[in-house]
Amino acid sequence: MTHLHRLLTAGTIAALYCAGAAPLAGNAHSEPSEYAAVLAHASCAPWDGPAVAIDFYSSPAQCGQAKSARLRINLWRELPLKAGQKLDLSRATSAGVASFCAQENQCEAADSGTVWIEGLEPGKSISGRYELAFKKRGGLAGKFRANWCKNRQLCG
Repeated sequence: MTHLHRLLTAGTIAALYCAGAAPLAGNAHSEPSEYAAVLAHASCAPWDGPAVAIDFYSSPAQCGQAKSARLRINLWRELPLKAGQKLDLSRATSAGVASFCAQENQCEAADSGTVWIEGLEPGKSISGRYELAFKKRGGLAGKFRANWCKNRQLCG
């Protein structure tokens, strides 16, 4: 079993005991057990193609507000997203990227991770779960249900 598999297995077990998105391994930073708001919206991929961003906020947030997300998952492969979809965030497959910000402008990109899209109501909401591995922060896992923000995103 690889180190990543052991980390993700331990993270899954820990997630059963923790509500929402809580740290699984690595350090003792105190984080909220749940995010106050989760919003999804159109975004851009690194090559200016379409993407979907799922932003997790530690305080209440609404569509159109200029706030920094605590956790962001940006997906740009295999669009449009579908219920039942599994996306690998490893650098080899490059389906997307996740980053966690301990404070504004103090962010760490995940080394790897997986996102499962479990439910999708186009233009309304998206739900699923994630398991992410960070070099410094350790593991992070949780479930989400994000309201869809109807923003126009011009990429390119």
